[in-house]
Amino acid sequence: MDIRQRIIEVSSDLFMSNGCKSVTMDEVAAANGISKRTLYEHFKDKTNLLEECLIMMEEKMKEVGEKAFSGSRSILELVCIEHESQTDMMINMRIRFFDELKKYYPELYNKMYVRFTDYHKVTTKKFLERGQEEGIFLKNIDMELVGKMVFQIASMIQNSEIFSLANHSRKQLFRESMVMYFRGISTEEGIKMIDKYLNIKE
Repeated sequence: MDIRQRIIEVSSDLFMSNGCKSVTMDEVAAANGISKRTLYEHFKDKTNLLEECLIMMEEKMKEVGEKAFSGSRSILELVCIEHESQTDMMINMRIRFFDELKKYYPELYNKMYVRFTDYHKVTTKKFLERGQEEGIFLKNIDMELVGKMVFQIASMIQNSEIFSLANHSRKQLFRESMVMYFRGISTEEGIKMIDKYLNIKE
């Protein structure tokens, strides 16, 4: 790993843990064990560094997605496993990071939002199509409309203005969205899988 990539990796963890507003370039340099001069040789400013961190996050997200889709597990099982692997602390840190990005770096936020949204549309379509192939999701659904709804629900769950971090567990919100939404587009087999994961009994 070259020095530029290492800086991006270390800085991403720093921004995610402490928020993008409070972290200074002095702290970034210290965390990487380099001088500020060396840091600025690789990145024009903090905004430039943040953008590179977001691009790396996007690339990692795509890698995880591709790996998941190429596996043998059912698509619904993959969603449940991925959710279980994340703690509320991890989810809340990510939400705070993007809340601050939206507030203090609106141009960068809007630019990356378009990229993430475009990627989400593609993966959601693949997710729904595979679910249909596996007999988990109903065939007679409007794929484009359902895809938009999935994206809006995911965005709403992570919106701290709608659901306060102090009052709502992200896992609880995910569970309720599974009950309300995914059961609604699932076949009998899909409903059984969801109920088993959520431990819902008749």
